[in-house]
Amino acid sequence: MKSTIFDLDTTDPTCVHKNPSDSIHLYEFTIPTLPAFAIEYFTLQFGALSCFPGKKDSIQNDKLTVCLEYDLNDFDSKLVIHYHGIRDYKLLFPFVADPSLQERLGNFYREAEITFENASWLSFMLMCGAIFEGILFAKLGQNKSFKDLISTASQQGLIDTRTESIMTIVRCYRNLVHANKHTESYVSRIDAMDTRITLDRLIKAV
Repeated sequence: MKSTIFDLDTTDPTCVHKNPSDSIHLYEFTIPTLPAFAIEYFTLQFGALSCFPGKKDSIQNDKLTVCLEYDLNDFDSKLVIHYHGIRDYKLLFPFVADPSLQERLGNFYREAEITFENASWLSFMLMCGAIFEGILFAKLGQNKSFKDLISTASQQGLIDTRTESIMTIVRCYRNLVHANKHTESYVSRIDAMDTRITLDRLIKAV
């Protein structure tokens, strides 16, 4: 069983808050990538409080509905899903309008997951580079080199400096497949781990 965390932002425009009475607060959060996961169960965190869902709490497709006796505005709220795996990898990229590109990115992520679990670090980096490039291509709509896509995304505030740094590291590692790069350092476990964190965080953020 795997688990992952989603931030629940009550200030997000997609969050719907209904207050039918003083003692009831209904929240509906839209989490676009939820349909991708084969979810067994979920838990909720409101500040320091962690709890199982109530009878009126539910996940339907990309919607999380929560019924509470208090307002969430003052809480750092999170959804924790516990899942068996990915149902459909292309659903991790709901923001990609082109069905062919969405399908291809899903294939890349599936292979990235396999290579990561088998500690095949260079293969993992190659797949991550393909995913990063595809994400930036989809968001920017510009047919540029990976290097230029990273630079443009950073300039436009689409990615932060940490993500820019990781993407640049991945871009450099992709060149290790060339014979004349055999004297350069191989992919490190640390870089692979940092890249995996960045990859999954980026998919949730976009």
